[in-house]
Amino acid sequence: MAHLTPARFSQDLCDFADCSTHPFDDVSLLICHELRTPLASIQGALKLLGYQQSGSLSDDGQRLLAIAINNADRLTRLANALESQPAPLLTLLSTAEMELLQLENDLHQAVEQQQLYLDYQPIVAIDQDQDMGQIIGFEALARWRHGQRGDISPEVFIPLAEKAGLINGLGLFLLEQACQQLHRWQTQFPSLLPLSVSVNLSAVQLLQPQLVDRIRHILQQNDISPSSLKLEVTESALIENKALALATLVELQQLGIQLYIDDFGTGYSSLGRLQDLPFDTLKIDRSFVRNKNWAMSEAILMLAERLRLDVIVEGVETLEDLLCLKELGYQKMQGYYFSKPLDSTSMTGLLLRQALRGTAPLSLAPLSPAQS
Repeated sequence: MAHLTPARFSQDLCDFADCSTHPFDDVSLLICHELRTPLASIQGALKLLGYQQSGSLSDDGQRLLAIAINNADRLTRLANALESQPAPLLTLLSTAEMELLQLENDLHQAVEQQQLYLDYQPIVAIDQDQDMGQIIGFEALARWRHGQRGDISPEVFIPLAEKAGLINGLGLFLLEQACQQLHRWQTQFPSLLPLSVSVNLSAVQLLQPQLVDRIRHILQQNDISPSSLKLEVTESALIENKALALATLVELQQLGIQLYIDDFGTGYSSLGRLQDLPFDTLKIDRSFVRNKNWAMSEAILMLAERLRLDVIVEGVETLEDLLCLKELGYQKMQGYYFSKPLDSTSMTGLLLRQALRGTAPLSLAPLSPAQS
């Protein structure tokens, strides 16, 4: 895909704004026009909210309202500056910023057209006495294959979806897709252990007022037991709006859903409060395995056992990793050694292999073909 140039960006903006009705010679004036009209209504609504609700808003609510008003004022000042001293677009946005803006626009379309999808990576339970293991569940991983740019990393498009206000709708859509697929697998392979699926929740989703009700509805609609759904939350999600996030997590746990701390050990590790947080499982970040940090891995496992928390270790990529972790006492693992993330059809093939063995578990050789 060619780099996004100022000329192309100007044309895209004109297409969006309909330059046939707003003939601007300078794209800066066009941006000014497109900013000013929605900003006027946004500022009015925010100030009205501030006047009517300031006495009933919590401290966090008042702070968020103040931030929103301040940001609207900043955009108004930008519109005023552009109107009084139009500048070439190149001085306003770098090429990287313009490409990110284009990617955000593409993401809007991808979400509207439901182009994002899920791959699944198995979670394997290890038999400590034999070199055997069983698939007990999956992590559902969001994917976006862009028409021109190819695969876009979730580390790029998830923060972009949060910034663009798309994450709540996208998150629920992907959660529903995961539950639908899990129901198909549970129906197709009733002889296997009750399979589960884990889905990532962002910090923004935890602040969604109707999140618990919507998840309950998705579970009921797809005939999924709450115990079959695991929700993964990073430690950093508890930094902002901790009280509201924790209240949501408690409601989800009371519903019967198990909660995982994802990437444990890399972020805001509140070890002192870990026993007070509503989590059932620690997912140990892959960096501990990649760096062969076995001493810390053992310490985390001992801590989890003392707190009666389950543990899953990520990033198992070699036989050496597997044997070292098994020696430490880890029983649940995930990583490329067993299988890379696969589409639902390929994952069904792995489950079929396990089902055909009856009660005999799988060998701890890699489950899927040679990893890439």
